Amino acid sequence: MNLNSRIFFFFLLLVCSLPQILFAQSPLFKFEVTKEGIYKINPSLLTQIGAANLSEVAIYGYPGSIPQQLNNESLSLREIPTLLAGNELLVYLQGPHGFFINPENNLSYQHHIYRDTLSYLIGKKTSPKRVESISASSSEVSASTLYQWSAIKGEENNLLNSGRTWYSAPVSTGNIRSIPIRKSGNTNAAWKVNGVIMAQSLSSSELRLSESGQSFFSTQIDPIPNTTYGIKGREKAFKSELRPAGNELRTIELGLTSSDPNARAYFEHIQIGVPFSTSNLKSGVYFSLEGSSYTISDANLIVWDVSDFFQPKSFAPNSTRTITSKKIAVASSTEIPSIEKVSPISSELRADTFWPELLIITSEAFYSEAERLRTHKLSMGVLAEVVITKDIYDSFGYGNRDVVAIRDFIAYHYHKGGNLKNVLFLGKGTFDYKSKLGGRPNIVPTYSSRNSLNPLTTYSSDDFFGLVQMGQGVWEENREGDEPMQIGIGRLPVINLQEASVLINKIIQYESQPLLGDWHRNISFMADDADNNIHLRDAESHASFLKQNHPAYFQNKIYLDRFEQVRNGTTQRSPKAKEALKKTLEEGTLFLNYIGHGNETTLTAEEVFRVEDIANWPQMKHLPLWITATCEFGRHDSPFLRSSAEELLIARGKGAIGLLTTGRPVFSSVNFSLNQAFFQEVFRKEGEEFQDLGTIFKNTKNQSLNGALNRNFSLLGDPSMRLARPNHSIRLVSLKDEVGNDIEQIAPLQEVSYEAEIINASQQLVSSFSGEFEIDYRGPQQAIKTLGDESAPLEFPEESLIYFKGKGQVRNGKIQGKLLLPSLLAENFESSNLRIYAKDEERGTDAWGIEKLESGGQAKELQDEEGPQIEIQLENQSQAPFRFASTTLSAIISFTDSSGIDITGLREGKQLLLVINDEQEISLNKLFHSLSGSYTKGEVVMEISGLKEGKNSLEIKAFDLVGNGSTEMIEVLVEGSNKLQILDQKVFPNPAKTLTNFEIKHNRAGENLLIRLEIINLEGRILFAENQRLVEAKQIIGDLTWIFLQNQTKYPAKGTYIYRVTLQSELDGSMDFTSGKIVIE
Repeated sequence: MNLNSRIFFFFLLLVCSLPQILFAQSPLFKFEVTKEGIYKINPSLLTQIGAANLSEVAIYGYPGSIPQQLNNESLSLREIPTLLAGNELLVYLQGPHGFFINPENNLSYQHHIYRDTLSYLIGKKTSPKRVESISASSSEVSASTLYQWSAIKGEENNLLNSGRTWYSAPVSTGNIRSIPIRKSGNTNAAWKVNGVIMAQSLSSSELRLSESGQSFFSTQIDPIPNTTYGIKGREKAFKSELRPAGNELRTIELGLTSSDPNARAYFEHIQIGVPFSTSNLKSGVYFSLEGSSYTISDANLIVWDVSDFFQPKSFAPNSTRTITSKKIAVASSTEIPSIEKVSPISSELRADTFWPELLIITSEAFYSEAERLRTHKLSMGVLAEVVITKDIYDSFGYGNRDVVAIRDFIAYHYHKGGNLKNVLFLGKGTFDYKSKLGGRPNIVPTYSSRNSLNPLTTYSSDDFFGLVQMGQGVWEENREGDEPMQIGIGRLPVINLQEASVLINKIIQYESQPLLGDWHRNISFMADDADNNIHLRDAESHASFLKQNHPAYFQNKIYLDRFEQVRNGTTQRSPKAKEALKKTLEEGTLFLNYIGHGNETTLTAEEVFRVEDIANWPQMKHLPLWITATCEFGRHDSPFLRSSAEELLIARGKGAIGLLTTGRPVFSSVNFSLNQAFFQEVFRKEGEEFQDLGTIFKNTKNQSLNGALNRNFSLLGDPSMRLARPNHSIRLVSLKDEVGNDIEQIAPLQEVSYEAEIINASQQLVSSFSGEFEIDYRGPQQAIKTLGDESAPLEFPEESLIYFKGKGQVRNGKIQGKLLLPSLLAENFESSNLRIYAKDEERGTDAWGIEKLESGGQAKELQDEEGPQIEIQLENQSQAPFRFASTTLSAIISFTDSSGIDITGLREGKQLLLVINDEQEISLNKLFHSLSGSYTKGEVVMEISGLKEGKNSLEIKAFDLVGNGSTEMIEVLVEGSNKLQILDQKVFPNPAKTLTNFEIKHNRAGENLLIRLEIINLEGRILFAENQRLVEAKQIIGDLTWIFLQNQTKYPAKGTYIYRVTLQSELDGSMDFTSGKIVIE
């Protein structure tokens, strides 16, 4: 675009934006009402709003809740016409709850689910809209009675703690509940009583409404099923009439009769239509739905037609006025309530000219953390903006808390800016919009379903905020009501600033620190047992898709039925499955996909995961995305409990980086469809980059729409985040035999030289890449058979046969090395995968690649009759005597053999093993790597645990690829392990100016420890103290720092201070301490 074009474009943008900007610069104020009717504004209010006279005062708002369906009017303020009457400005306003005439000409009651007061906006405007004045009708009078309607709303109970429909306190069978009415009319016409009642009974029930002991309405309601996921109540709408004595109704009674002793009855709302004679009206709002004409003879009354809220009409005063309006507002000029108090609002959001791709919506309490995240996002190249919910309510909800106001604000950005991709809610939202039940706060509200009785179709969902196309938002709770999301939506359901800080720290660390290592090539599947293996079969379907379309990833299958289960009475547990899950998380996996049974706190009936487990997990370097297709695991809208998903998110330094998870009961078929859509999306790229989580989530949901059944799947995480993936690719350049000939098939015991190179998205060599590579060559998938604990045994494939693993150096983007395959391969050539991963730690980049190769056939002959040489190093000590104070030791075991080391496990009795005290055997196959691009040298780096106080024997057994074996045995003496000991300490820098770090070495590695750091001045006063719980503590504790200004109002004086570090074991309570001096200079 040339300069002139840019100037013209800017001018056009300015001109098009000018009216909105000028409007937003006029200050707006809000005021509240609780009842509908005609209100007045006196000149005394003008000074508060900065207006010179009443003729330039405009009022904006909406009657009741904002409509869910998005249209052009949703994106602008709607002005309410006013009437100048002498020295007063009159306006008709609706309260938060009210009655409307629907398109079918029926009376409809709308209860505001978010507020019990309703705010409107007031401000200056050059030419405000005015109420139209009309003359009375000349129609023949055909009616003399109008109705004034009121409602009693039950808001004490939400039976499923879900959805937006609330009910009254219950009535038990055989009892009645008195409902206060306290209304009186002035004519003998029949009173009208409408409403919705509900019964919860396992047998048929009868509900009755009575007045003064006389029943005026009764109905039969069908029973509910006695099932876990059956509907929990049946509603019935009713219409009735009665004629109370003296035209006064004090109470009505709700009664229940049922053979079910636990049956309960409720009312959702009850409408009372009180009849009034047109010759004797008082101030209020009246309805005449029949379309009849009627006469109002009192000339002193102000009468408006308010059938259309935004087009009210004022009837000219006459001694006799004949009217056909269906809804009128009547007021006595001496009794009109006035608006006395207004408060300023911020309308800057409507003047916004910054159009981000990420909106972070939060409360004022979390603003500082949201800003920290925004700054980080900007550094990542993501345009982000932080917006406070209060400002949204003021600008788009007329000062009212309303989830639709949030959606409309998002839609405003989507349409005006054209750049919006994702929205992140920072703060918990609950179904309890009005905080009726107490509990945890409703910080950033979520959308709740209309249904509150069916466990399978009630839900909360943030998907609603992504329905931003014009016409969207009705979102009926059936398949016909499905609407696709246009943007990604995620939520971090934190309830305080500390949780927000923890989560944002996790996000920043995940995105900004190089997440190198082959952990993000691991994808884990976890499946429940029983149910005719449906969960395992579904997992295998997804695993098969992954293998066929994205074979570079390793698959880790934590299928419950492959692990032994231990029975205790009527319950079963699987310690090995539980340990496999924990090990998977510690080693790192890109994402963990669980299919099966669960609830808010648990996965599987065997409790392979319980929310309490998180506290006893160690810190984890690599955090996965969890996908949990199970019931309620990710419920995040309860004010009473924190779900497992929430706890995984807010866990400091462990747990999850995000979750795609369910908040309500779900069907396995729905889970399968959603998971299927997820796997199709998660590997898709936008140009050269993988899609962010918000786009993955949006597309996943849109491809698996299923009425209300999939709406409770939520993204708990940052939608603008991209999962950790390698930056570059690796291309295999050549395979050569011993004499340098190119080969396409590899024979057993054939020395093969390989060359590969790092390439970018343009297939060009990345010559600046230098670092380390890992090569992994695996055999064909092996058939693994489940144990058949609760279903029939089932075989599934697993790529568990390792032919070769090695490491080497990458130089200038090039990889070279040699490998040797074992002799016991199939005689027929079989296809298998060669994977290479490389990392450049200096530049923080990595790369990966995969090649399908064929191996097998006749083995080459090697003249080798000697087994491997074995060397053992414990705690950096390679010579006897081996004497230590700990039962857990770091070990490096080195192997050398001209014929390589066999790690296949194909030869029975010939395994790479560590044997502790002639009892405990540990396979080292998966821990072994060849070194330096060679197959003749390799090592195992590990921690050896399970030693005992006193003498211990360690035996290592190894075999080369020909089958020659060797054994190395050493004796280890453990002394002093029965008491916790601090073995060494480091304090640095010391002297120091701003902070000091502590390193503590101890003899209880792997145990849960409590550590306390104290800083004491020379007078003995504690200046600083910090306590930590260390789960499975490392041998050297390094995460301990005193920042001099931490918890201090002023900087400590220069001089000498005493530190004291106390360490205590949770296992046996033993403890030790160390102390010393710190100098601040």
